[in-house]
Amino acid sequence: MKLKFFLVMSVLFITSVANSQIVIYRFGLGQQKADALIFKKDKQTVSGILHFPDFADKKVKIKVGEKNEKYAASEIDSIQIFDAEKKLSYTFLWTKTKVYKKKGADFKVIKENWLCKTISGKLSLYLGGLEYGIKNVKVKDEETNEKIKEAKMQVVSKEVNHYLKRSNEDYPTLVSVSSNGLSAGFNVFFRNFGVYYFSDSPDIAKKIEDKEYKYDDIELVVNFYNERERQKERERLEQEEKQRKKIEQKAGQKDTKPKTAAKPKAAVKNKSSKKK
Repeated sequence: MKLKFFLVMSVLFITSVANSQIVIYRFGLGQQKADALIFKKDKQTVSGILHFPDFADKKVKIKVGEKNEKYAASEIDSIQIFDAEKKLSYTFLWTKTKVYKKKGADFKVIKENWLCKTISGKLSLYLGGLEYGIKNVKVKDEETNEKIKEAKMQVVSKEVNHYLKRSNEDYPTLVSVSSNGLSAGFNVFFRNFGVYYFSDSPDIAKKIEDKEYKYDDIELVVNFYNERERQKERERLEQEEKQRKKIEQKAGQKDTKPKTAAKPKAAVKNKSSKKK
């Protein structure tokens, strides 16, 4: 019970510390600037080299040509970060979030902060923490099953929050917390709130409850969920296509069916004619 209380308090502590702009614990920051597009709410776009916003930054810095510019977080719709090949990598959003008040119960809505969307789909995954940076991390190669290094967006301060949001939900919901400096005990939070969040997927919820999925498997869980949703969509479209072809086939059969020749009408005698 004490551990659970500590984890919940840690989440709320991140928000309060972020608002005071104090960084208590930091590892290597990695790359904190990249090519980016700022999409403003007034439909204007700004292109340049962006310094990744911290969790609670009220203004965003971007270098446009030789000029440094700042934009208020409140006037920004989203920020798209691009890699060296000019491909979209990540999206920063200034958004409210939701935290469960208690297991399976009501939410507390937290005011806007900068989250980084790392996976998009029917279910999207967001990172949250005091500072962000792109660092080389070890990941498992799906083909060889070996560990390889890959550049990924990371929270580079101590506490790391993971949020999930379905396409029909209003705000991202906190389902997992962890730390760059400590790994013990954080599965408790994920097991409690992850199980409730995935109540629409009993098989995923059971694997979380049985510790088959742990807090650091969050990307695996999201990718599995999205792939299954894509498979459902493919099956739905295939079924619709089959139904469409059946309808067209029936319509074609009606058009090609030979028509029965009409019988000639018998000549009608003129009753008014008189015999000669």
